[in-house]
Amino acid sequence: MKTFNKIFLALGVAAAVTGMSSCVGDLDLSPINPSEVTDVSGDMDRVFADIYLNFSTFGAAGDSPVKDFDGGMASFQRALYIAEEFPTDEAAWLWDPQSFGRLNYGYVTPALDCVFGFYSRLIINITLCNQFIQSCDNGTFALDEAGQQRAEDYKRQARILRNACYYYMLSFYDKIPWITESTPVGAQPEQLPRAEVYKLVTGELETIVASFPANQKPFYGFVGLDAAESILAKIYLNGEVFGGVKDYEKCYQHCKNIINRLGNGGYYGNGLARSYQALFGANNKQYAIGGGNPAQEIIWTLAQNDPNLMSWSGATFLIDAWLGTNGVQVTAPKPVDVNDTEENLHARNEKYYPTGTEDEKKAFEDAKKTYSELKDWEKTISEEINGTYYSFDPKAQGYISQQWYNAGDGWKCLVARKSFVKKFEWNDAEMTQSDDRRVALWQTAKHGFTVENKAGLIGDNWGKNGYIAPKYSNWAYNEDGTIDFVNSPTPKAQTGGDFAVIRLAEIYLTAAEAILQGASGSQAEALEYVNYVRRRAYGCAPGDTSHDWTSLNMLNLQDERCRELYSENNRRTDLIRWNLWCTGYTWDWKGGAASGTNLPEYTKLYPIPSRVMTSTTFEQTTGY
Repeated sequence: MKTFNKIFLALGVAAAVTGMSSCVGDLDLSPINPSEVTDVSGDMDRVFADIYLNFSTFGAAGDSPVKDFDGGMASFQRALYIAEEFPTDEAAWLWDPQSFGRLNYGYVTPALDCVFGFYSRLIINITLCNQFIQSCDNGTFALDEAGQQRAEDYKRQARILRNACYYYMLSFYDKIPWITESTPVGAQPEQLPRAEVYKLVTGELETIVASFPANQKPFYGFVGLDAAESILAKIYLNGEVFGGVKDYEKCYQHCKNIINRLGNGGYYGNGLARSYQALFGANNKQYAIGGGNPAQEIIWTLAQNDPNLMSWSGATFLIDAWLGTNGVQVTAPKPVDVNDTEENLHARNEKYYPTGTEDEKKAFEDAKKTYSELKDWEKTISEEINGTYYSFDPKAQGYISQQWYNAGDGWKCLVARKSFVKKFEWNDAEMTQSDDRRVALWQTAKHGFTVENKAGLIGDNWGKNGYIAPKYSNWAYNEDGTIDFVNSPTPKAQTGGDFAVIRLAEIYLTAAEAILQGASGSQAEALEYVNYVRRRAYGCAPGDTSHDWTSLNMLNLQDERCRELYSENNRRTDLIRWNLWCTGYTWDWKGGAASGTNLPEYTKLYPIPSRVMTSTTFEQTTGY
């Protein structure tokens, strides 16, 4: 009997043996005992699904695959958000300085937990892909002819995912551990220069792209040709940084291939979903390739499923980390007479206080208080949100409720930076009202938050230290962006909703940038691609060009890319590519100064974690 012993590569990362049980058709994963060595000779599908599980969540049964480490911090999306977004002008993390150090200011040290988290996650996922390919090749799985054919497709997907991880390695490191299916388990891999890894990764992805059968489309949740070309386009866009070569033409050509396949249909006829908000709601899987909606905008999705694919990452992280409940109370829809009875209040206002969840029951009981028992501010309806009336406590620093996002938890950890907020087009000087629907879920000065980041970026400063800027919510959305209350899930601490890793909107913006940098497309084509994105952002009907730009330059494109792709793990890499990371652009608290200051060149790279350095003979990143 053959067994598959999933022992991760000995890099001070993990020594976990994991087995998974799943239905590969819909990624509905149910873990088994992770401490056992599992016979998988007949279970290639289950082992293959384990790769995807480790991109969507932490590992078997929600356990961290990194020994003695926070599983949430080591999950794929969250680890990369920490590395890509925290140090930039987009967002700041106000909690746990021991784990994050001066990352908010752009400085990183090898001993930080967060550095170990994302390095470990990349190594783990690369290793899982390699071991699966190796097991297919060495006969671990007992396969018939149909199984052999399926294995070839699975191996191709594993290689795509492995190279996706190497895209992020290229973003962060200049001495990169090169691990393939030929690397012996437990052996220390060779460290290769960044430029060499760039050639190896792009070469293999080009071979993969050329090998795809005609018209093959992946099932929902899996990667295919469009994902492979999208990853290639992202790598080529950064060719000057990663490999010292200008590969903008190759970037453009792969973008064009994707646009030719996906850039049609849907409300706008260009493949984009009708509503920006619907892309980041509880039912957004429909917009992924294979998800059923005519607009297949989400090219690579990290599938979430209640209860088997939930985690403290993905949509959960991007909802809960921003939110809290602060200074808000559900109140009566209108003042009542002091002699009114509770029964009358109940009868008149029952529709405003559903009695399903415990939170809703409590809200209803609070609302049943007689008028004379309420504080003055509790008698005043401050705002109606999603059909419910709320009163705001004037003593609160900021007004927000988890109910507004259909969320079951809030951590009060993330705030936006003023430099980022200012990039959007606001209708008022206070930056509270905008026609740009990409800020529709934000909490601004309108609800008592301050746009300034005066209080520093560490400590109990939430509510007076920046706007709250979530783009995900736990509501289900209709195609036009209105909330589908009937089909929205029950609010829980962990929420559903896929994380969109790469979207067609990014490909349009990437193609436009490649053109501006000298690729063969026309300036008119680049402008058209950017205007596709802007029309959807403003909810324009087909044919409405009122928010179109008439010309395009790199500065405008950079700002539009920031607005469209915020919280999607691109920002730090973008700023470095544009030579704006160290000098040329400052944001609040960059370099540790309130108004921002320059960063040294070595901060363009991340250090290899101390725990890895002590268990290997690796050379440390240049500058550390």
